[in-house]
Amino acid sequence: MFFNKKEKPIQVLYNVELFTNKSTDDDTLQAWTDQLMDAAENVGTAEWIIAEEYNPRQLEILKERFPTVDQQQPFFQINEIDYTAIQEEVEKMESTQKWRKFFKLIPLGVYLDIEDRIVTDASRALLCTNDLDEAERFLVEHAKIDNLG
Repeated sequence: MFFNKKEKPIQVLYNVELFTNKSTDDDTLQAWTDQLMDAAENVGTAEWIIAEEYNPRQLEILKERFPTVDQQQPFFQINEIDYTAIQEEVEKMESTQKWRKFFKLIPLGVYLDIEDRIVTDASRALLCTNDLDEAERFLVEHAKIDNLG
């Protein structure tokens, strides 16, 4: 006899990028990260990024999409971790390197680069703000929405 098990919905997780300048100390960055990661338990990954050293094209995309954000001050970018898009990119890459895949010769770094490119893509950003509290509210509100299904 087969039983229909109620499938548990996949939790939506978010990537948070904390953009700072070189003068922001590690304790402050850690406090901000902790606050955001503890807000709603829906942060899958978080990164600290020095804005001056980041991809200028990605910063330009953020400026176009979120013109009120002052990129000279610390700011926060939130993206949904899109597992489907990551898997599609992995499959595309593996299809061009079939023999390396067959012999398990594709370095882990290649897979991590794909994931990083997808989860940090400025064109996919859901929120970009200078306000830590606004970023926290976004995560809390989306945890409620995502849990409702």
